[in-house]
Amino acid sequence: MAIAQLREVRHTLLYRVLHELRMMMIILLIITGFYIHRPFIADGGGFLMSLMRGVHYFAAGVLIVVVLLRIAGTFSGPYRDWPSFVPHGKDLKLLPKVLAYYLHLGPMPDITGKYNSIQMVTYVLLLLLVFFQIITGFVLQYPDGWLSWITYGVFNNEIEVRLAHYIFTWLFLIFLLFHTYLALRESSHIMKEIHLLPPFTESEEPSRLPFTKREESSEEIGEEKSLT
Repeated sequence: MAIAQLREVRHTLLYRVLHELRMMMIILLIITGFYIHRPFIADGGGFLMSLMRGVHYFAAGVLIVVVLLRIAGTFSGPYRDWPSFVPHGKDLKLLPKVLAYYLHLGPMPDITGKYNSIQMVTYVLLLLLVFFQIITGFVLQYPDGWLSWITYGVFNNEIEVRLAHYIFTWLFLIFLLFHTYLALRESSHIMKEIHLLPPFTESEEPSRLPFTKREESSEEIGEEKSLT
């Protein structure tokens, strides 16, 4: 019996574009943020520092817009997918097997949702890290203004805010490395899809996960009907 080759689409074009923008802005924020904290080119003054700060603020602004658009799409509109980020009982039961897969100790179990349990947790934590960095970034920009209650209420002073922002940047970087590892364990055509690359060919491994759209070639469907 002929087995139909599924051409599966996991993410809409909008979400893929937002993902790429989010990735680029985060990279820019990390590089420029480390430079602002401790200049590693020239003496850290003059035009270069102004440029780094300008790029940092621009990337932060774009990231805020991108995150808000993704959150809006998560809870409303035709592509809302908020249930994909909420683990259910079955997801929690499969957690040890999913963890074993990422540790190269076993196969990936059958997943009924868009993401597995570890992906759900990491994506939510990643969003929380983004929010923390955005808030502390605004506090550093306006320490004595309308956000002074955070500067001196939640924290004791501006130095503690700056230190927290710096430490969480390192946590963010570590978390992104972990996220990259999870992504690399996916099949090749998922990586191509999310990064807006040409779709996978029939010789590539089909996905292990269910998707929002599935298309079968008419020729293969006809073959299956004739066999039945």
